Amino acid sequence: MKNYILFTLLLIIVSCKPDKPDNKLMGNWYGFDTDSAYYELYIKDTLIILNHENLGLAEYVYELDDNKLITTTPLFFERVWNVDSLTDSTFVISDTLGVHHFQKMHVDVDYFQSMSDSLQYYRFREDFVARNPKLKID
Repeated sequence: MKNYILFTLLLIIVSCKPDKPDNKLMGNWYGFDTDSAYYELYIKDTLIILNHENLGLAEYVYELDDNKLITTTPLFFERVWNVDSLTDSTFVISDTLGVHHFQKMHVDVDYFQSMSDSLQYYRFREDFVARNPKLKID
């Protein structure tokens, strides 16, 4: 009887917990700067890693609030973006300085998965160059 009561209580607690909405931002994305520089974004629940062909890696903490994307650097520089569009395969953000379009990347091992294995991480970093359309040789 005691187990039944505990099970029922646990079931009530779990069912009353509000569902966390899916975060469509999570994943690996690519885009281009206005000067055509290629870059990728690797996004987890609160972290964005920017991998830019000219600037290298940069880390941002972010918060998604309705149609606002708020990014903060480790030095607490904050930037607020408008989320103009967000689907499973694309997203568009803008602010007073410009508009950025992103496409979803489909890779076998994403950036955060590669962090657990040094060889996978090395391959992921090397593949960044191969994924850059400007560097592909047909």
